[in-house]
Amino acid sequence: MGRSITILSAIGLGVLLPFAGQFSFIIRYNLMVMLFLAFLNVRFSRRLLEWGHAKVLAVNLFFPLVLVLVITPFDPVLALALFAVAVAPTAAVAPAITGFLGGEVAFVTTAVLLTSPIVALVLPLTLPWVAGKEASVSVLEVAGPVLSLIFIPLGLSYALRRLSAAATAWIQRFSGISFLLFLSNVFIASASASAFVSQTGRDTHGKVMEIALAVVALCLFQFRLGEWLGRPEKTIETGMALGRKNTMFGIWLALTFIQPIAALGPIFYILFQNLYYSWQMYGVGKGRMAEAEK
Repeated sequence: MGRSITILSAIGLGVLLPFAGQFSFIIRYNLMVMLFLAFLNVRFSRRLLEWGHAKVLAVNLFFPLVLVLVITPFDPVLALALFAVAVAPTAAVAPAITGFLGGEVAFVTTAVLLTSPIVALVLPLTLPWVAGKEASVSVLEVAGPVLSLIFIPLGLSYALRRLSAAATAWIQRFSGISFLLFLSNVFIASASASAFVSQTGRDTHGKVMEIALAVVALCLFQFRLGEWLGRPEKTIETGMALGRKNTMFGIWLALTFIQPIAALGPIFYILFQNLYYSWQMYGVGKGRMAEAEK
């Protein structure tokens, strides 16, 4: 609950201080540090790959395109906001959260390491088609930033683990900084979106509410779809792998290649996926209490 309040405070502060949106370039570097610290704690093995991972990856790659095809004729801005959410890979924090829920951490860890680089490889091919009318981008313009965003932290973390276990352990002591970087990104992204909304006038206020409501539905759908794909033995794991999104990646994507108002998609998703997680924890707590009473 405390972290949720802190996230809400960061969003509110960003809304009140729209001038901070000019520092949106920092989001990329904060995210790279966050990914580097996260990748230090994960290990990838082909033996961990399961059919469920293929399902999660397929939805992660194709569902965002379906959203764009279906929604763009009616509301192009909403389509881009939802695309920025749906295309994001599994969040690096998802394995830890899965552990709190009593799920299999290795499954979700593998999903993080599978979806992150593959999304980075595929996105440069799809983004120019998706955002071409909103942002003049080419495949090469997208490929460099997107691929380096994922593969530089991934490569550095792998090299450090191979070269020095002691140095790796020492750096891991400072992993708590990731949450501060996360809050910084939320604040800057909120400020950027607030500045965009204020510059475009009151006409966008209805659009903001529309995006918020659509993101609620998208969040619930993705978690529930993931849980359905993983039934009966991996509902928590596949739900988390598909529903828990790397929202910082989505925010960076929207601000860099689409438009600031599209960043509202992943910003709202931060709130709703944490609310869903709180509801899951409540369910787990009730289950444990029931077991204790038996």
